[in-house]
Amino acid sequence: MAKPQYYSDSVHLSNPDSNIAIVCLWTKKERIIEKLEAKNYRFIGQLYSKDYGLQILLRNLLANPGITDLAVTGIDLNNSSQGLVNFFEKGVDRERKIIGTSIYLDEHIKEEYIAILRKNVTLHDVRNIKDFSELNKYIKQISFKKPYGEPIHVELPKIIPPARFPSDGSGFKARGKTFADAYQSLLRKILRFGYYDHEKNELSITSVSLFIKKFSEEEKKFFKTRKPVELPARKHEDKNVLILEEAESWEYLKDIIAGLTGKENLSILIGKAYLKEKDIESAIDTLDNHPKTLKWDPDPHGNIVIRTENKKIVVNHFDQDGKLLDEFTGSTAKELYRKIDSEDRISMLYHALDIGAELYKAEQALKQGRKYEQDKPL
Repeated sequence: MAKPQYYSDSVHLSNPDSNIAIVCLWTKKERIIEKLEAKNYRFIGQLYSKDYGLQILLRNLLANPGITDLAVTGIDLNNSSQGLVNFFEKGVDRERKIIGTSIYLDEHIKEEYIAILRKNVTLHDVRNIKDFSELNKYIKQISFKKPYGEPIHVELPKIIPPARFPSDGSGFKARGKTFADAYQSLLRKILRFGYYDHEKNELSITSVSLFIKKFSEEEKKFFKTRKPVELPARKHEDKNVLILEEAESWEYLKDIIAGLTGKENLSILIGKAYLKEKDIESAIDTLDNHPKTLKWDPDPHGNIVIRTENKKIVVNHFDQDGKLLDEFTGSTAKELYRKIDSEDRISMLYHALDIGAELYKAEQALKQGRKYEQDKPL
């Protein structure tokens, strides 16, 4: 096999008869390719991920026994090289963890495969080379070796999404047209991004904005069955805004809200929203029985309308009532989405993704001399 088994479309193949491969970490491979003689290496590719990316790299080495020498170079922005270097220099412990790192190899990379790679592949750590023309001189000195065995094909590791995802903890928005929508959004964020406190036996997130546009008639009937509690909130000049230091989010929050169903555009700012351990399974069941549906709610920061005119991309920013707030132009999607982001003109993720795609489409339309219409294919 001359090319990598996995992610071959992101790897540059050069000389299929060479025994040398190059990993260039975060440095764009194109910068290095222009400094190398094509005959001197088989393929070159990035290594962005120090965990999953390494698992893929090891599989590709096993599938290509003609690769006997691996050079690692380039800029390392997230320490992605450490697992690779330690794998070859220090090995793996009994728990399948690469010594000196927090990286565990998946079960499909067997001990015998690990031994084969460490015995037959030589790692050349040349991260100190900054002038990549010098790298060309280095790899030319590596002697040619024949393949050490037959290709070994290892299936990809199974991806199992974690129960909780990483978060910067800087704040969460839970919003909805009704209480049910907003409440489900809140539960979903606690379950996905929450921090579990083993002493208090609770799962929590901090800095939460809970926004309820209005209560449905069914919800008003439901809240009549609850016993409103005295609001433990700090006063705010806007009577539709409550500020809570913390709120237990399964039962107690409902009692707090019970006396507020006559309000519209209700905002509750919560320092810490949490679920007690005994309520976590119930919260999961609630979300399972009311699966999230794709809802295109208006972005409170306004709407973005895009067109092309006079070889420029024109962006109009409207508020929710259709009033034009601003108009600006640019030649590329990149300069425009940077302006939109830096000026906080979009507040919802799906809106940002949609506008990013539309700006790119508008840019391509200009380059190709084609007609652009928003939300329609070129």
